[in-house]
Formats: sequence, C-alpha cells, structure tokens
Amino acid sequence: MSASGETADIRSLDVDTHRDPKHKGCYFFTPVDTRVTQPAKRRKTSKASQEPSPSKGVPFLPLLEGVEKPEFAKIRHVAFHTQWTQQEDLIEGLLGDSNANTLNEVAGFVKNINFEAYVKALHAELGHANDWRGRYEAKIPTGFIVAGPSIAAYNELFDAIARRIIKEDAGIVLIVTSAQATNLKTLLKHINQHAVLQPRDCRDDEIFVDRHQGSRLLNYDLQILYQFTKSRAIPRVVLSFRDSEALDSTLLADLIAVLSSWRDKIPFVLLFGVATSIDLFQDKLPRTAIRSLQGVQFDVAQAEDTLQLIFKAAMSKEDHKALWLGPELSRLLLERQRDHLQSPRAFARALQYAFMTHFFANPLSCLLGIYRSFGSFQREHYEAIRNLPSFRRYVEDLLDKKAFDTIRKLLNDDSFLHDRVVEKLDHGQEALRSLIVGLSIVDTVQTCIPSRITTVWSELYIRAMSGELASSTTLRDLLLSVKKLASDDMSTMLEKLSGYSSLAISKSRQDLETLIGQSKEGAALLRSEHDIRHEPLRTTIVAQKVELSKQKSCPSKQDAAYSRIVNDVHATLREFFANNFINPKDLLLHESFVYDLKSPHRDVFTPKPRFALERALSCPHDYLGCNCCDASDNGLSPTLPSTAILYQLYLESGALINISDLWSAFSTIVGAEQEDNDEDVVLAQFYRALTELRYMGMIRNSRRKTDHLAKLSWKGL
Repeated sequence: MSASGETADIRSLDVDTHRDPKHKGCYFFTPVDTRVTQPAKRRKTSKASQEPSPSKGVPFLPLLEGVEKPEFAKIRHVAFHTQWTQQEDLIEGLLGDSNANTLNEVAGFVKNINFEAYVKALHAELGHANDWRGRYEAKIPTGFIVAGPSIAAYNELFDAIARRIIKEDAGIVLIVTSAQATNLKTLLKHINQHAVLQPRDCRDDEIFVDRHQGSRLLNYDLQILYQFTKSRAIPRVVLSFRDSEALDSTLLADLIAVLSSWRDKIPFVLLFGVATSIDLFQDKLPRTAIRSLQGVQFDVAQAEDTLQLIFKAAMSKEDHKALWLGPELSRLLLERQRDHLQSPRAFARALQYAFMTHFFANPLSCLLGIYRSFGSFQREHYEAIRNLPSFRRYVEDLLDKKAFDTIRKLLNDDSFLHDRVVEKLDHGQEALRSLIVGLSIVDTVQTCIPSRITTVWSELYIRAMSGELASSTTLRDLLLSVKKLASDDMSTMLEKLSGYSSLAISKSRQDLETLIGQSKEGAALLRSEHDIRHEPLRTTIVAQKVELSKQKSCPSKQDAAYSRIVNDVHATLREFFANNFINPKDLLLHESFVYDLKSPHRDVFTPKPRFALERALSCPHDYLGCNCCDASDNGLSPTLPSTAILYQLYLESGALINISDLWSAFSTIVGAEQEDNDEDVVLAQFYRALTELRYMGMIRNSRRKTDHLAKLSWKGL
C-alpha cells in the first residue's frame, strides 16, 4: 500500500519484503563510552616536511628486524616482478598454444557449416526417404569435445571457444549447465532468455508478445528464438553443454527431439563436453536421439601434459639471476594439482605465490637483483650470509682443508666475503643451469629408446634437486639401454642430442654416419656387443640335468666398430651426468636462489579455518596484540571480547545449553567491569556474541527444549 492509499502493482514487486528474511530489521549497537570526535587541526607545515618517506610506495616491508634500507626492499620487489613477468609471458603463451589446435578445429567446424545446404538436405530427406545421404546430412551438427577428467579446465576452454566463435561472427553461443536444466521447460526458457537477453526472473507462464504478428508466445516456446534469429540474420545458434554428462539422459533426449523439430528454421549447432568417452556418452542416449545428431570428435590436450609443459618452462631458465623451486615444494605443488584436479592456470598462480614469498620474506633474495659492486649491501646482509647453513658447511670444508687464513677473512673482512659471494653465486647459477640441461638430455634420450616407460620431466627435476638422480636406478637403467640401442635408434638419438653444445658427441655422430654409409644397402641393422642377440643361451646336459649359460658370440667387423662408438657415447653421457647432477644443497648461498619452504604455501592454499577460529576465540591476544586481552592467569577476564567470553562458556557447557544460565554467567563476568552496570548494554553484547556463534555454525535452536541451544561443534574434533 503506497502513501497515497493506491494499491501497488504486485507484478512490479521483485520480492515480498515482509516474508524475505533479507529485509528484516537490523540494529546497530554503539557502546556508551564511544565518542565520535573530530580530529584535531594540524598546523600547516612546509612542503619539505610533507615529502613522503623513501619506503612509501614499496609494497615489500623492510626485513632484518626492520633495519633493512628501503632501497633493498625495492630491489627485492623489482627482482620479483622481473622474474615473474618473464615466467607469466611464457606460461600464457603455453596455455594459449595448448588449446590452439582444438580452438581452430572447433571454430572451423562451426564456421564451415552451410545451413542452406543443410535445409536442402532436410527437404531431400523428407521428399526422398530412401536417400541415406540426405538423411545423414540433415542431422544436427554436433561437436564432442573430449577434454578428459580435468573438470577445472572446462570453463576456460569453453569460454575461449565462445569468444572465438563470436569474434569470427560465426553465430551466437548459448552456454547451458546442468544446474540450469532441471526440466525441459526451464531449459528451453533459459535458451530463449539467454539468446534474446530477456530478464531471467520472470515466471514460467509469462507471455511474450510479438509486435510484428501480434501472437502471444510462452517464454519457453522456440518460436521466440526463431523470430530473433530471423530478425537479426544470425547464421548459427551454438548450444554449449560444458558438463553434458551431468545432464539427465531423458531430458537430453527430449531436448534433442525438440531441437530436431526446429532444425529447418533455427540453425542449431551442439557442442558437448565429454569427460569419459564418446561410447559411454552414446550409451546413455536412445537411438532416436543418436540418429538426430551428426557428431564430430575433438580431442583436447590433457591437463597433465599442459602441467608438465608449464613446470618445465618455469624451471628451464637461461637467466643468470634465476630462482628455482626446491624438491619438497615442487612435489607439494604437483601432488596438490593432481589430487584436486585444478586447472593449469591455478598451478601458475601457485608458482607466482612461491616466487612472491621468496622475494618478500628472504632478505638475501636481493642477491638476485644486484650484487656486483662492493658496498651494495648492508652490514646486516653480511651477517645474515655468515649465519646460513650452507656458509657453515662451506667453512667446515675449509677447516678440513686447513685453510685458516681464508676462514678468518670470510668471518672478518666484508669485502673479501663480497667477492666470494659474487663468485659462488655465479658458480651456483651455472651449476643449476647445467643440471637443467642434463635433465633435458635425459628426457631426450629416453624418448629415443623403444619400449621404455618414460619418466616425466617433473619427477626427474624433483630427484635431481634432491640429489638422488645421479645414483638412481632410473639413470643406471637408461645408460644400460643406450648400450643396447640399434644403429637406427642411435643415429636418431645423436641427431637430437647434437643441439647441446656442452655434450661432446659430434665425433661419435660423424663416425656413426660414416659406418652406416659403408654398410651395404639392405643390410641388417648394426648392433653392439651388449645387445641380447650377441649373447645366445647355451644348453648343456650334465648328469641328466639341463644347464643354461650365456655365451658371447663373435661380432662382425662392422658390429665391433659400432660397439666402440656406442661405448664412447655411453662414456660421454655417464661423465656428463656425473659432473652435472649435483646436490644443490651443497652449493654455497643456495638459500638465495632455491626456494623450498612448504609451510607458507600449505597455510595459504590448504588453510585450516576452523583451527584459526578456535585459536582466535580461545586466545584473542595472539591476534589483537593488546594488553587487555592477555589472559595470563588462564581465567575469564571482563576485558576479553564478548564473543571470546561466550565461547569459553560455550566450551564448558554440555550438548544442550540453557540460555538463561548462559546469560547469567555472561552478565556476571562482563557486568563486573562496568561502573554503572547498564544491563541493556550487557544484553546487547550478549546478543551480538550469541549471533556470531550462531553465524559460525556452533549453536542452533534446540528442537527438544525451546529455552535451550544445541551445541554443534566441539573444540579439537
């Protein structure tokens, strides 16, 4: 009822303000002792005194107990942006290239559909029922995008497909999810509303009026969509089903039947996202629905492959001041990515957080920014370097070598320490770059060995950074397989390894090409003496017992020459791996360019909100840092926050809490502090604390007793 007494139009009201709980009364409590005072006027000062501090504008806080100069915080911030900007550009390029083929194929499939020929084929089907070609071409064009089990990557992929189709003016894209498909009427209504941009809060029986023909149409009638596509000359209407396997099979069959009845008027194109396989998707549909679809399958790059590409690109760096991730953090990131089925972009964000954490919290990360000139560090930086575990191990090694003068200079002379830091930083960066090159060589070699299960690059990286790859069975079996390669596989491997300048195999490659050229055309492949064909089994019978033994056969002249080449390649690879697969923890100052802390990442990406809430309510002093909340006597203090006091009383109660007893205990504790003992103020505080506990899901109204509360959670469980 309006103020003038006129009755308002009920249809113009979105919600009933008397029944909707969102519009109930809300009250604000202001304590009595709170005074709103205006800030005191300040005396005008000169412009020189108003200049901002040097640290203003630098988001990184000063470290080293606050004595770090602002310019070093800025160096860390600039170094982080320099490092991550390069990684971000590279990752974005990889993410774009991973689905580029699928985007091109799907966009080409949609764009190349000729709807006029489609209508002619449909009329041919109706006129010539015996023409199988016309019946096939008159089906609804359908694309099945097999994206695998990585559900998190669906949204990004289908959004990119929609943007690509709209950009090329190939039609409009209507996205349909399982939550919007409760029944056929709701689904058709969503299609109409999404296409013609009608309001989505209308009722199911609302009627749309066609201004040109004067017809009254229900909002789930596809005649609305037909009139819209006809008036706008829309070439195609693409229905994109991201989670098609979550749709009800009966509902999907009914939708296909409805769309088939409109296929001569509305140019429908269907896109289904499939997580399992086309066969399983086909089994859930009836034959009548299958016969109405003309399907084309599109395979998408799997999320695991994209994950390996991103991780390899992030760790394969050529910059002389680079940051690498340690084995423990790398294993945590990869396991979390696989367990939670997250998108590759989420993995990129986790990498960004790891980079940011290192430069934000490690004062020695400025070594990756600038370290060439002496005097560029503070005294505290040199003291921090002398307290590193790697520096202590380095000094212990010098003690074993009895280099006492060097140790004395390292501990007392900052300029000598600075020169040694520059030298060891360059050596550490070069050592890790050589380690990454060795991993690439291992990855290349194992792809050239037939019938071998390859180890993914990330697993090789984790083993190498932990110092376990050099003595692992994986590397030993790989080198043994190299000795048994045939000449064609060896030639392919040497051709791929020729791009590594640090690997001296050019002479072996030339000798192998010469040897293969001297062999007769059509001759058998060359095999080394280590091949199993040169070790036949010999059977002997001794005292009616059969004994099997291996016997070396005499290889030919060409096989013997090939064996010498294989031995040279094997020795070169083994020596290269032994020199480059070191333990990064043995490097001096590895803490500045290898980040391997798991706790910050675990606390942020796998938080424990319940533990944090319980700790905040039990020990508010840990978060507030004020003296009034320091309950050192392990008792309830009236200066504690109201919610914390009520939470302590809540913990001492049973499964059912009497509200009257709870109020009596609360008023006794809180009211003792106030001089006037205003009961209304204490009651307001009690209500607010009780509401906050209810909001956090700790209590609810009891169904047994109206004046009791039911306890829903217990601390530590």
